[in-house]
Amino acid sequence: MNSSEKSLQANKDLVAEYIGLFYNDKDFDRARQLLTEDFVNHHHGVGTGRDRTVESFSGVAAAMPGFSLTVRRMVAEGDQVWTHSVARPAPDAQPAVVVDIWRIEDGRLAEHWDVGQGVPEDASLEELIEDAG
Repeated sequence: MNSSEKSLQANKDLVAEYIGLFYNDKDFDRARQLLTEDFVNHHHGVGTGRDRTVESFSGVAAAMPGFSLTVRRMVAEGDQVWTHSVARPAPDAQPAVVVDIWRIEDGRLAEHWDVGQGVPEDASLEELIEDAG
């Protein structure tokens, strides 16, 4: 593996670690350490600063303790990692399909964008996330 491939893999590993800690384990103290101090979260209403992101989602986690995010695919290019995931507010709840875009700076997450789409009850989740390749 050349240095560029190692860097891309390190970025993917960072995003995977953050998702596990933040969304699934709700270990906000450890997850906070993976964000830059001036982390920018473009999710509506969250804003700038790693503490704003943690405060915002810890409220969601308190209301939905069973929330989970399962990454189905991950792509890295340059300083960005894109994930295609399944979000569930609770284990038995109707899922949503989510794409998150993460920008990495100096080994930490510096910026985040996301879009999501609820899965209609009459649709197959597997059809929506099926790998076309």
